[in-house]
Amino acid sequence: MTPRMKWLLAAGIGVFGLYGIDSLYRSWIEQPQTELSGRIDTLSNDLAESKQQQMQSQKIGRRLSEYSARALPSDPMLARSSYQEWLLDLVDQHQFAATSVDASQPVPLEIRSRTKKGKRILVGYRIDYSLRGQASLAKLAEFLDQFRKAGHLHKIRALTLNPIGSEGRLDLNLSIQVLSLESSANESDVGDWTMLPDVQETLKPATTLIRRNPFARGFAKALNDVQLRAITTNRDGVMEAWFTADSRGSIKKVPAGNNIPLALHEISVVEILRDKVLVHVNQEPQWIHMGESIGEAINRSVKSAVESAKPEISNDSNG
Repeated sequence: MTPRMKWLLAAGIGVFGLYGIDSLYRSWIEQPQTELSGRIDTLSNDLAESKQQQMQSQKIGRRLSEYSARALPSDPMLARSSYQEWLLDLVDQHQFAATSVDASQPVPLEIRSRTKKGKRILVGYRIDYSLRGQASLAKLAEFLDQFRKAGHLHKIRALTLNPIGSEGRLDLNLSIQVLSLESSANESDVGDWTMLPDVQETLKPATTLIRRNPFARGFAKALNDVQLRAITTNRDGVMEAWFTADSRGSIKKVPAGNNIPLALHEISVVEILRDKVLVHVNQEPQWIHMGESIGEAINRSVKSAVESAKPEISNDSNG
């Protein structure tokens, strides 16, 4: 064998040797290390997902505990009658007229089981109510405000309002949905859970709807027709404010604590002095002077508010 052949043979053996060493390194060290790194990443992701699910489960657990305290009784028929009684009582408190409340049959609510494939678990019932009645806008706003502050698992799905002539009332139709849960802590009634006072303070006041009064566009003239004409004392020593109640000049004698009948406006006499009367117009206080109409008093208050705001606006623009 020539020296050249020997060198070629040695080089070939060296190449195959290096290839074998590389293969051994990859199969014994690099590949197991890669597989181990992949397993570590998978385990890390599973661990992070498990922690996230655990935190979510804790949040859901706390929420379910709160829901259990707020839900209607687990017995669907008892829940149905209890909430209907509560709703009728709330309607009576706010002086709704021609009221009717209809309740549907409870509809079962089920979820898929996490432990048994194909099995569904009953978690509660959904009950739908239809409320019809008549009320002033102010009374309706008070009703809605108390409704949202109540702790029951209920919500209004639809609300329809229609003005009724010139009687100052609205014909209303509400669609309400309520939940009864199997885990409910209330066994025989709707419960007494209420919204915390600090949470209630964050809610917008119910008077916002009343002040805007989207139904009063055709009745704005009525406020100018209600004029303070006199202040007297009756035989019993009770002071009365005399108001014209319409464009024909009909007089209404109204003592403090009573309302002035007016279309789509809630006007109550709060305090009577010798030369002026404090009234609440859609729950907004207004002082009415002798010979002044409620519409004029409101315009005066608006102009006063605008004038007092002008210096502040001017200072802001200069700054």
